[in-house]
Amino acid sequence: MYHINISTIVGSSIPVEEQIPLIRQAGFDGFFTLHTGTEPLDVWARLAEKTGLDFETIHGPFQYANRMWEPGKDGDDYLDVLKASVLACRQIQVDKFILHTTVGNQAPEISREGLSRFGRLCDYAKSLGVHICFENIEPLPHLKAVMDFVTDPFHGFCWDIGHNICYTPHIDLMERYGCRLMCLHIHDNRGVTRPGNIDYRDDLHLLPFDGVLDWDWFAEKLKEYHYKGPVTLEVSNQSLPEYRAMSAEDYLAAAYERGCRIREKLCQIQ
Repeated sequence: MYHINISTIVGSSIPVEEQIPLIRQAGFDGFFTLHTGTEPLDVWARLAEKTGLDFETIHGPFQYANRMWEPGKDGDDYLDVLKASVLACRQIQVDKFILHTTVGNQAPEISREGLSRFGRLCDYAKSLGVHICFENIEPLPHLKAVMDFVTDPFHGFCWDIGHNICYTPHIDLMERYGCRLMCLHIHDNRGVTRPGNIDYRDDLHLLPFDGVLDWDWFAEKLKEYHYKGPVTLEVSNQSLPEYRAMSAEDYLAAAYERGCRIREKLCQIQ
């Protein structure tokens, strides 16, 4: 049976320490959260163990992701930031670290120095037993360059289906990387609403079934590539007025119900 996991609520003002027991109360099996370098991951990990939740993954920082491609000290310093996050994963026994290769619609050109940094990061992570899961984001060629460069099957792909339909609906990412799929980010949106002007405004992080995504197609794709991991939502209670009007308990209950519906689709496919 597929576990159903969720991110700590994107954009919520409720402290993570309060969210974790609410996530468990709603029925979820696990969760993941962002790490920028200051979060008390050890505290959250102990609380997760106490409440019976699996701490599935850590999402790495991404605000300055483009620095990995830049020459000089800024890029080297950012590599050190990512290494520190990987070490934090190891210290709390989380074995998957999700990473963006760029941020925004514009980034520095693909560079040998950038690829070398990603390679060194992956070597370091493997030495600690942590898988790097590269996530699809805006329509830039950098993800493909990194995935082509980092061929070690120890590392892999995080399929963000929400990003896929609002940033790159023309690209069959599972055809490219389905054989390296390690984890999911699941959320809905309204697709590309401004053709020719693709940007973050379409990345709504709606609950599944509240947007335009074809969930039967999504389930078929996962089955095609024999995915057996968690059904992991990454959703925001700030995306719609009706979400904002809900208590955290009601919102998480609604999110869990949507996760169950996706799991049912997966289980129905022979």
